[in-house]
Amino acid sequence: MTNPSERLLSEWAQWAERHWYEVEPGVGHFGTGYNAWGVQTNQKYLGTLAHLASGAVPGVDQQWALDRAVAALRYSTRTHLSGPDRAVDASQWGHTWISVLGIERMMFALDRLGDQLGEQDRADLERMLASEADWLAVEHQRGDQHGVVAGQWASSGRNVPESNLWNGSLLWRTAARQPDHPRAEQWREKAIEFMVNGVSVSADADSDQVLDGHRVADLHRGANFFDDYALDHHGYLNLGYMVICASHAAILHFDMAANGQQAPESLHLHQAELWQAIKRVTFADGRLARVGGDSRVRYAYCQEYLLPTLVYAADHLGDPHALDLLDAQLELVAQEARFNGDGSFYGRRLNELAEASPYYYTRLESDRAVSVAMAQAYRSQLGSGSHGAGSGAESESVSGAGSVVEAGDFEESVAGHWHDRTHGVVTHRSRRRLASAAWRGFGGLQVMCQPPDDGHLAEWSLNLSPAITFVGDPLASATPARRVDDCSTQPFDGGFLTWGRTIEGTKLTLAEGWSGTDAGESLVAVAALPDGATLLGLQLVRVQDWRPYVASVKGLHLNVPNDLFNDFSREYVDAQGPTVLDSPAQQDGVVELGQRWTVVDGRIGVVGIHGADQLVVDRVTQRRGGPQRSLHVDQVCFGHDPSTRPVDPGSTLLDIGFAVLSDVDSQTTRSLCEQASGGQIGSDGLRQVSVRGVDGIGYRLVHNAGTQLLTCPVAGVVRDLVTGEELTDEVAVAPGSARLLAAVSVPES
Repeated sequence: MTNPSERLLSEWAQWAERHWYEVEPGVGHFGTGYNAWGVQTNQKYLGTLAHLASGAVPGVDQQWALDRAVAALRYSTRTHLSGPDRAVDASQWGHTWISVLGIERMMFALDRLGDQLGEQDRADLERMLASEADWLAVEHQRGDQHGVVAGQWASSGRNVPESNLWNGSLLWRTAARQPDHPRAEQWREKAIEFMVNGVSVSADADSDQVLDGHRVADLHRGANFFDDYALDHHGYLNLGYMVICASHAAILHFDMAANGQQAPESLHLHQAELWQAIKRVTFADGRLARVGGDSRVRYAYCQEYLLPTLVYAADHLGDPHALDLLDAQLELVAQEARFNGDGSFYGRRLNELAEASPYYYTRLESDRAVSVAMAQAYRSQLGSGSHGAGSGAESESVSGAGSVVEAGDFEESVAGHWHDRTHGVVTHRSRRRLASAAWRGFGGLQVMCQPPDDGHLAEWSLNLSPAITFVGDPLASATPARRVDDCSTQPFDGGFLTWGRTIEGTKLTLAEGWSGTDAGESLVAVAALPDGATLLGLQLVRVQDWRPYVASVKGLHLNVPNDLFNDFSREYVDAQGPTVLDSPAQQDGVVELGQRWTVVDGRIGVVGIHGADQLVVDRVTQRRGGPQRSLHVDQVCFGHDPSTRPVDPGSTLLDIGFAVLSDVDSQTTRSLCEQASGGQIGSDGLRQVSVRGVDGIGYRLVHNAGTQLLTCPVAGVVRDLVTGEELTDEVAVAPGSARLLAAVSVPES
């Protein structure tokens, strides 16, 4: 019987015919066939069809699939710089830092074809591989950086972990395929250097660990990751590219094993630690919790390559939950495919993108297809004797050789903190709440508080962060320009406290020559309480020292996806009963809830504590999730003004306090709202919110938005949850900082 993921590929291959172009008999391509992503799109199609041609999926015409795969291979080899032809855009491709990426993603299936590839096609493939290997070994360059480099910050131009891994993999793979080539040893040595500088951290600079015959410190060119495995790729905390790095370990690990060959030891350097960081921010339904945001299409590209990564985590890393996560993610893929109904993976949700850019749209389709095919192929190697060598007892337990790892509970395995102080990210996960704050997310601060088992509730763009737009902001990117000026992250047992300052409106331009900068400032403090459910927030937005025009102010700003994965409907329950909001909205506008509290779909409680009269839901008719606007998203706001108006220097645009509760009912949310209090303390800049947590303990978040050390009075005895000290009478708060206090005892009334 054909399983659901197999049907996905057979149906997709038929759908893909509408984007198949025959250049000449026996030569063709999927997608545009253009250089760069167009070439790679065709190569991922090639890998998928070769997988089908190998007999991996019952009920597929294998000869037809083989003909398509071979035709696509010929297009790739002949239009390469080492080949005789040009692509349909009149170019030849290859010899760049990224040109082997598509090759790496297609090779898993080509090797399974064996003698089904003709002698000339095999020779052309090896010629192309050797040409790329020679360029990488001698002439590699990315931007203005030559050779193998690494660096923690994207702005340096040296943060290149993913390309170091895929380029090293191509070199190692080619040397293994062509062991008698006169430069095979040079390729192997350069491969090791690339891989040691893949998932590299600062401690590697002094590491005496020996991998593939080399001391790690001798090959270390810099740290690509921060010490706790945060990654500043494309200029923000990029969980997606953390996954891409892991996926290339998966690809070479399984491909070498399938051919009875050994992957290099350096391939696996720090992959176990990286996987633990990724796993902590993966929802139980298999979706990535992009705590740092995402500059691309929602639930696409990087998310796809979690599929082969999960098989690697099961096999090489011995993770007992990885295959369950794999099945969960495949069900999400199948759900969207069923919604489309035509065999495509994204045909309805991304229909506008398909019209605007077939180049990019077919790329996304091929990413999902090849990652599903990889997951099928690699999973078939588990327990077959062709999974990775040297995986140890843990991998045997997930490969069918007996249970030596107790699977246990998934949430228990990921509970606790992930924290990188340097990059400004802190998370805390418990059975009922995933809470996070990432200051250097895509577009600025992004905060989350929601159940850890439901990725459909997450949309990260400026989530729980003030969303301020000034006239002149570059809205084409879907996120106004802002700059994090300062931040602090403080984890403690059961939660965290964070605060910081963001400059708003940093790149304002108006037609006919005007430009301006630094229009406002946002001061934010957020605390995840140790009650396992509640997150408190304070948001203050002020105009800087000149008079800009503000276009929109949205306080609290909880994003609520409302798309196919929740059947286009959300229910908000408050004291007046349920309000059902179906998507898409009939018109742009605001739904006034008339209350300061609500519960979204029985999972997330929202409470406005001070600074506005009621919660509202901002709605639009079009999808707006992410820069490519790929998801219907409603926005729950507390403090909302969409009017364009001039604002005086120093004026306050927003000053609110709120609470968000994960996995609670309406009674719990209403009770917290009725007992909560907040607002300014005096006139010098102190602000606070006080609540009784779901554990019955009183908590108080105090933030100093002033420039002087300030004190606030306290009743009874309180404990600072970060420092652990017990305080009475008053608490000092440094300028720009915050403190989180828990009641120890209260005075008798």
